[in-house]
Amino acid sequence: MKLGLLGSVLLCGYAMSTAGVTACDFDQPTGACRGSISIDSVSGSKGSYSAELTVKSSAGSCSKVEYYLDNTPQVTVIRNAGSESESVFGTRPITRKSLAVKKCTSYAKSKGSGGNDKQAAGPKFFEGRWQGSVGMLLIRATLVLDLSVDGNRVTGTATAPHNGETYSIDGTVTGGVLSYTYAQPIGGAPATVRITKKSANSISYAGSGDGITLSGTLQRF
Repeated sequence: MKLGLLGSVLLCGYAMSTAGVTACDFDQPTGACRGSISIDSVSGSKGSYSAELTVKSSAGSCSKVEYYLDNTPQVTVIRNAGSESESVFGTRPITRKSLAVKKCTSYAKSKGSGGNDKQAAGPKFFEGRWQGSVGMLLIRATLVLDLSVDGNRVTGTATAPHNGETYSIDGTVTGGVLSYTYAQPIGGAPATVRITKKSANSISYAGSGDGITLSGTLQRF
C-alpha cells in the first residue's frame, strides 16, 4: 500500500477509537484549565523514537491541552472523560524532560448535538483548520488540514504532525462534498479524498488509494 502522507498512519499512528464522544464547540472558549502529561511507554532506536502518552485536563470534556515535545508544538483535544491517549514521535529519546505543557483551554459543549445539522455544506463551511485522527480499524494518527475557499475551489495543505509530512490540496466542492486527488509515491496510483460535513464543527474524511480506505472525523480549530 502506498498512500503517501496517509500511509504513514498505518506505520506510525496508533490510538484506540472511542464511542459516545461529547459534542464540543471549539469556537467558544470558556476559560483556562490545568493540563498534565504522563508517559505510559516508550520505544525506538537511534534516530526514531516514539512514546505513548496520557494527556489530562482538569476541565474534563471539551478542552485542549497545548504542549511541546522538545521544541515541536503539539495539541491534544479532549472530548470525553478528562483524558486522551496520544502517540508522539521524535528523533531523540522521549523522557519527561522532553515534554512541557504550554496551556490548557476549556470550551463550551455544543447545544443540541443531534443530527439536524448534517445537511449538505456550502463551500465556505470547509474553510479554516481541521484536526483529528484518521486510519483503519484501531491504527490511527493525527491529520491537520488548513483550507482556503474561493468560490467552489478549495486549496491548502494536509499535514501529519508526527513526521511533518505535508502535501498540497487543490479540490472542489460539489453537492456538499469536498473532493481532491494527490500523487502517491513512485508506483502508487493517485489517491482520492472525499470530505463531507458531519456536524456544525466536524467533518468526515475518507481517503482511498490502491484499494485501501483511511477514514476519520476531524474537528474545526
